[in-house]
Amino acid sequence: MKKSWLAYSWRLTFASLFLPVISFCASVDSTLTFDFDFARFRLNDSTAVVEVYIAVPRNRLKFAEDGTLWRGSFMSRVSILAGDSALIRHNWGAENVAHHLDEIKPGQLLFTQAQFQVPAGEYNIAVRIEDENSRMSGSKVLRLSVQPFLQSKLLLSDLQLASIISKDSSASLFHKNNFKVVPNPSALYGTGMPMVYTYAEIYDLSFPSDSTYEVSYRVMDGSGRVMKTSPAKRRPILGSSLVEINALNIATLHSGSYTLEARVEDHHSGQQALVTRKFFVYREADVAAPEARSYGAEAIVESYRSLSLAELDEEFAATRYIADEEEKKIFGSLSEDAKRDFLVRFWTRRDRSPETARNEFREDYLGRVEHANKNFSGLRNGWKTDMGRVLLIYGFPSEIERTPSSGESRASQVWKYFEIEGGVEFDFVDVKGWGNYELVNSTARNELQDPNWERWLQVQ
Repeated sequence: MKKSWLAYSWRLTFASLFLPVISFCASVDSTLTFDFDFARFRLNDSTAVVEVYIAVPRNRLKFAEDGTLWRGSFMSRVSILAGDSALIRHNWGAENVAHHLDEIKPGQLLFTQAQFQVPAGEYNIAVRIEDENSRMSGSKVLRLSVQPFLQSKLLLSDLQLASIISKDSSASLFHKNNFKVVPNPSALYGTGMPMVYTYAEIYDLSFPSDSTYEVSYRVMDGSGRVMKTSPAKRRPILGSSLVEINALNIATLHSGSYTLEARVEDHHSGQQALVTRKFFVYREADVAAPEARSYGAEAIVESYRSLSLAELDEEFAATRYIADEEEKKIFGSLSEDAKRDFLVRFWTRRDRSPETARNEFREDYLGRVEHANKNFSGLRNGWKTDMGRVLLIYGFPSEIERTPSSGESRASQVWKYFEIEGGVEFDFVDVKGWGNYELVNSTARNELQDPNWERWLQVQ
């Protein structure tokens, strides 16, 4: 395959995609919502080309008037970090122009991407997006593991999820091996995007030979059940490295989390390679299904009609400790009305007594959120603090020991839960003296444990 990998990145621009059902909204604070993903391809035995894909909702950018046009732009800042050291830092801008503001609609996405040469190792990819007109920004971090690409072993690159793949001979931003591959960093598909397109590369096939290779796909749900399979494709081996393009129709899949598996077999060597990729399916019709309107759900439907988008986002943000990754992914991609329906379904699924008109689980959880905001807030909402997190996950403690500050000792609180794991405690200290109690130790499983936590009590 002919490639033109650059040392750090190539020319960047934008593309837009209109999704009639899946639309993207901003969060309630000064955070610019965006999605980012990456895929790894082989450059040589010890180095990968890492492509970083970014999608920004067009309607969340601020467009400034420029003569007869309106311009929106954002900066992308990518850092690839090895421990505390930056292997790569790269910034670039992307601009979008509209003739009229009413051209800008929910569901339109602006895409950009960059390429980096990364040696084998363990890294973090940190991405920061900033709207150059409003100065709103957002940041995300993902783990990146680059393994050596061993010679003489059949290998598959990552599966790059795409929204569109088509034949293309131009030198556009998304051109790759004679294809135009527009990424889908959200990994979200549904009514507006019924086809899951993937791009991959196969390495070290038995070439030259007169043999063939075979590629097959299947989709598993969150429980590992096979939900869909594609007929195996058998092709002649025309090179040692080949491109693999696939399109999967997910019209029959219900909303949920899925894993796509691609398997390739070299019939000459008998070697096989396998790669998997998680993706999500969401349709508003699934959320608004009749079963979502149980007797208990009807009691909270009306309460959401009067809530603003910011209030809806704030309520769901506070569920971060009980919502699963699929729910977080889906909620962030919904329109305002769909978020109302989603929240009804979210709480209904957790209702302990669906036959009653009250949803006690929701009332209890949101009551704890309110308590945290009233009692633990400072520079941030109370539910975001250490005490707020413990309160939302474990409930109100059975007993609290409070020790005020003195000349030589910081203020502290010990929360005791007698009914959890045979009795556990959480030790909080006002480390900075601002009234923000930080968790420094706990005896609960999977929590911070520091046998010498009392050192935090001493004023230095």
